[in-house]
Amino acid sequence: MWNIVINSPLAGFVPGYFMDAYPTIGNRNMAGKMQNMDISNPVGMTQGPGLADLTNGTQAGVVTTLIKHVLNTPTADSVTWGIGGNQLYKITPTTVTSDGNYPHTIDKGAVTDELGESTISVGDYLYYFYNHSGSAGDIGRLTISTNTFDDDWGSTVPASGAGTIEDAPHPSVLAPNGIIYFGNGRYIGSYDPVADELDVSAFDFKENAEVVDIDYDNGAIVAAVNYPNLGGANTNIGAVYYWDTVSIFYNDQPSPRIKGTIGAMYIKDGVTFVWYKKANAQGYSFGQVYGNRIQLIRNYAGGIPNFGQVTEDSGFIEWVSGGLIYRWGAEDESLGAVMSQYCDGGHATVGAIAVPFDELLIASNVTTSFRLAKTSGYDVNCYWYTPMFDVSVSIVDKIVVHYEPTATGARVDLAMKYNRGNSSLAVGTISHTNDSGQIVKVFKPKQRVEDFRLEFDWTNGSATNDLVIRKVEVFGHKLERQ
Repeated sequence: MWNIVINSPLAGFVPGYFMDAYPTIGNRNMAGKMQNMDISNPVGMTQGPGLADLTNGTQAGVVTTLIKHVLNTPTADSVTWGIGGNQLYKITPTTVTSDGNYPHTIDKGAVTDELGESTISVGDYLYYFYNHSGSAGDIGRLTISTNTFDDDWGSTVPASGAGTIEDAPHPSVLAPNGIIYFGNGRYIGSYDPVADELDVSAFDFKENAEVVDIDYDNGAIVAAVNYPNLGGANTNIGAVYYWDTVSIFYNDQPSPRIKGTIGAMYIKDGVTFVWYKKANAQGYSFGQVYGNRIQLIRNYAGGIPNFGQVTEDSGFIEWVSGGLIYRWGAEDESLGAVMSQYCDGGHATVGAIAVPFDELLIASNVTTSFRLAKTSGYDVNCYWYTPMFDVSVSIVDKIVVHYEPTATGARVDLAMKYNRGNSSLAVGTISHTNDSGQIVKVFKPKQRVEDFRLEFDWTNGSATNDLVIRKVEVFGHKLERQ
């Protein structure tokens, strides 16, 4: 006789889950595969959140571009800003504003193809960075109290240094001293509002370098930089540099590098987290700066997020990858941090994510459809699969599933894949309709297997009432191989 017990709290993905359709390594309470799952509660696992569009939050309302960046810090009670394409959006917890002033169409006049990059606020001003035709860009400025826009402010107004900026990513950050720093191709640019001085090349990395994200920590500007930034199949060097804002050189330590491409950064509790892809690697990597190197935390599937595609939510760091939202961390840090795939990104192409109002906002589009949505209710396009358990050769006698009390519509279906996925058995269903009033259900598949995995699927479940799995026990016995 043998038994396998899967206890909560769940522990995220098995290592290398994306390299094998039926992974076998990892702990019993890890997922071989999962989609749109919330495993943050130590009680058990359940469906990840669904999405609800904000009022006016689609192309039928006023969102007509893919929003690339949403300001994580509100500029007033229940007010923040998003930018994407040639539109600047005013956003509240429930609505994308439509009032004659907003959305604002960015129109520099003599150029075309204005494409918004990021926003940052100082006092009554909101600065918005964008690229445009002619392989250049500019900075606009909104006076928030009067709804007054100056779309070519950066190239015309500052008392010192007025000029265009590079056609490049433009992440931006406000330092504690009130100075704005921004990525500008090979440069870090800066603007001092008190002195009214714009310097589009305050710090110069090197020819063909490109700043892809920027932040501030402990007296230094932190920049994620790729060089030679050739794109395609060419190998980059990705690096994280710290600059004291004064010297003509970046700090000697730390300055970690990887052979590959670096993406977004996120600084949490004094730790710089980074996303990157090593040259010719199958997956993507999430790590942290540790001295003069980048220490791997977990590899994952999908892609590298850009500067507008990372945020923090309920103690978790969240990011966009392959049209989905991943998360790492723990709501209660004493439980230990895990990585999971948390929720869907909406349409096929995901833009910005942010948490300015204690709810996760997600922008997305497909062809001519656009949306800005927030997490709401539960998704039903959810599944959680165990690793493949090698028990050759055995009979799986009994599966015992422990779950939380159910409500109307709650349901999960259980299947068993076995013999490296060549065969499948529909084990049964737990539903409020048939199993309300119970918290344990026993299935007896009596199936001969070489190996197996259990597959929990919420497709037929409820977007209002979830079904939480607390514990799973599997019992079987060995057979003599003939």
